[in-house]
Amino acid sequence: MNIAVLLGGISPERNVSIVGGKAVANALIDRGHSVVMLDPSRGTDALVTEHILNVSASEKVSDSALSVSKRELINSMNCMAFDKVDIVFSVLHGNNGEDGIMQALLEARGVPYTGSKVLASALAMDKNASKVMFSAAGIQTPAWTLIHPNDYDNLAHLKEAMEELRGSIVVKPNDQGSTVGLTIVHNDLEAFHQAVLFAGQFSRSVLVEQFIEGRELTVAVLGDEALPIIEIVPEGGFYDYEHKYTKGKTSYICPADIPEDVAEFVSNLAITAHKILGCTAYSRVDFRLDEDNVPFCLEVNTIPGFSATSLVPMAAAAAGIDFGELCERIIELS
Repeated sequence: MNIAVLLGGISPERNVSIVGGKAVANALIDRGHSVVMLDPSRGTDALVTEHILNVSASEKVSDSALSVSKRELINSMNCMAFDKVDIVFSVLHGNNGEDGIMQALLEARGVPYTGSKVLASALAMDKNASKVMFSAAGIQTPAWTLIHPNDYDNLAHLKEAMEELRGSIVVKPNDQGSTVGLTIVHNDLEAFHQAVLFAGQFSRSVLVEQFIEGRELTVAVLGDEALPIIEIVPEGGFYDYEHKYTKGKTSYICPADIPEDVAEFVSNLAITAHKILGCTAYSRVDFRLDEDNVPFCLEVNTIPGFSATSLVPMAAAAAGIDFGELCERIIELS
């Protein structure tokens, strides 16, 4: 097949996308496919070669890369390389890539692509909308509220939200991934205020949810099946951007050491969350498991990471699916 791998883009997860995209491209080449790499942030000059993309996943994205106009995403659809591809394998993460924008542009261009379509992508990226859908489907999710920009400095409103959620709370952008802009706050109004302002730099609104003490689990969904559950054990602190993309900062247990009935229940919840949002082909669903083994669904990632430390390839390997086969399965399911 002639395949274009979309990578890079305009988001704080740009470098993670580049590392994963290169891995996908090389795996597909090894399996005999004709592959090109396209970075839509470069507009009509989207076609790139590997030597241009020399970054690490843990490296901070430059301000200049984040300030690129979204118009370049539209311009990239005029890149002639799209004329020759059978399918696009998108490894674009975060906003301007995973949120339905590129999916809509690809549909307008008439090019098939991997993963979830426009609506599912937008719903999954919008954490508030996802949690509304989870609740409607009977999937337990941490209590939450949404803070809008006109209330970022409204201390009375913030205090009310903090008291309503009780205990430790998670503050994060409503439409970002990779824990970008995330803070955990412990009963401190000023710290809460600063966390809201910080998260607000990355999103149009800020999601505030109750922190669930317990274990961190993630479930990859491939087609209609859940892959082995992974438990994430960050070494000190919490599973933030640094712990995600720095080797040695986090331990992973796959399959997770949890009771069989709990594992089955969590896996079924992941499949339900995937389906309720209308996801296609694959996703990764994140959970917190409290001390009573009650799972709380946090979010669905429609284009999860594909770097060396990423979780979906790890879960696939535990199920006997190597990286190249995983990439091909995603293409077939799409």
